Amino acid sequence: MKLEVLRISSQADSTSGILFDVTDGKRQFLCYTVEDEYRAEKVKHETRIPEGSYKLTLRSEGGFHSRYTAKYGSDWHKGMIYVNSVPGFEYILWHTGNTDESTSGCLILGDSQTSNLVQKDGFVGSSVNAYKKVYPIVRDAILSGEKVTVDYIDYDYIEGKKPSEPEKTVVWDFSDIPDFPGDIMVTSPLTKSDDVKKWQEQVGLSADGWFGNGSKSKVIQIQNENDWEPTGVLDLDVWKYSFAKKS
Repeated sequence: MKLEVLRISSQADSTSGILFDVTDGKRQFLCYTVEDEYRAEKVKHETRIPEGSYKLTLRSEGGFHSRYTAKYGSDWHKGMIYVNSVPGFEYILWHTGNTDESTSGCLILGDSQTSNLVQKDGFVGSSVNAYKKVYPIVRDAILSGEKVTVDYIDYDYIEGKKPSEPEKTVVWDFSDIPDFPGDIMVTSPLTKSDDVKKWQEQVGLSADGWFGNGSKSKVIQIQNENDWEPTGVLDLDVWKYSFAKKS
């Protein structure tokens, strides 16, 4: 699962944003957000976390966890959504609240939003409703063993800070891909073919035509780079990726 916090209004006292689920390249709106303001130098309880990509896990200890377990029940609440390895910050969570006064770098969720151009501390409403909607989605993905990440993106201009540059669009050309021979995997005895040799040459392996453990490792490398299941099978996705041209 991949999530994205777009920080859309960066003002002197708060940051307003929008939370999306962007798993598999499909953008789905989840809720509104509010955080502390941007500061070039951190001030405790008054600074949002740095822009970046972070892993989310569940933190089943601490005061927030105890309170939310009592409020929502242990069958539903399995730990606070925890933003891992934030430079200069500890215990960054996602929770309920209404303004940046409710947070110390954490993310507040809401189903409605008042612009922080109007209300300097920012405001999100129906926070509990938003939390009850978002939390199970993230919780279940984490508990299933799925890797869950979030990108915090400074989408709005901040004076004194260089705005984020949009990602460059990668265009793939699939017009000159050799015919796919079908799934290829390590077998006993090993598979040898001209198709394997052609693929090995394309990905920089020693091209002997045998699909052994070295070829399997290269397939797994490609699958991991693309967040695909690392099966080690040279399937259609790996084949197309290997031969496609990008610009």
